Amino acid sequence: MDLRQMEYAVAIAEELSFTRVAERYHIAQSGLSHQINQLERAVGSRLFDRTSRRVELTAAGEVFVACARRVLRAVQETTAEIASLDGRVQGRLRVGAPTITASDIDMLGLLREFQESCPAVELLMSDVGGVTAVSRLLTGELEIAVLGLHEHQLPAGLSHHLLRLHPLVIVVGRRHRLRGAGVANLAQLADERFLDGGPDTSLRLQVDAAFGRAGARRRSACALQSAADLTSLAVEGIGVTVVPRPVADAVVPTDLADCVLRIDDPQALQPMALACREPAPASPAAQAFLRMALARLTPR
Repeated sequence: MDLRQMEYAVAIAEELSFTRVAERYHIAQSGLSHQINQLERAVGSRLFDRTSRRVELTAAGEVFVACARRVLRAVQETTAEIASLDGRVQGRLRVGAPTITASDIDMLGLLREFQESCPAVELLMSDVGGVTAVSRLLTGELEIAVLGLHEHQLPAGLSHHLLRLHPLVIVVGRRHRLRGAGVANLAQLADERFLDGGPDTSLRLQVDAAFGRAGARRRSACALQSAADLTSLAVEGIGVTVVPRPVADAVVPTDLADCVLRIDDPQALQPMALACREPAPASPAAQAFLRMALARLTPR
């Protein structure tokens, strides 16, 4: 087996599609299948169950892909560390950042500055929810993630760098009975069509916690990844939602500002934080990104 075959196997595990992986690496699908067949012969076990309609990892494939990720990560880190000896920062950096716009955190400026400072780094961005991001940080699929989680909500093995604490607010429609109330209790939303964040999002965890503290239930009508989309739907009267204040401020028109209500719960907060493996990310590229992010994004 060789490193390229390992890389192919990891990519297939992520995409669950030979076609998409062949397109990603600009090779013929028959050539990709040949490489995987060679790899399976070298390993001595079938790694993928595949038909014309689906691809699934076998038990041996699960073990192999986990090991292959560690090997590929070690090779990348070794190459990057050697390059860093003469001041070069290179390699591949995987960052999870579900919120790039509609936030008071200047992620766009950070990404631009990092690319200008470290042009040899291949920066790969993933739009993933907080729960998925945590899992990928632990497996090494991500080096750094922007998360809406409190420190106590992270598992062992990850560090937490708090950037902001945003109040959660209720957003209602222009004809809603609570418009203009200024403040409301979550129990008042019990009978409403509630527009929820996706089950793997950080927002969903914070909203669950806030409803739990209020001793209230909600009737979930949908689950979306984007807090901005939830806000837009709520303003149009499709339902009600709870989102971070910066998202509501960015999306709700000025003449409908009274559709945004404070929650009478001082603990209803959405943190924005950077997370990485403890005690610090291993690659020079990830270390450079973390230093730049903390210097640029942490309030002074």
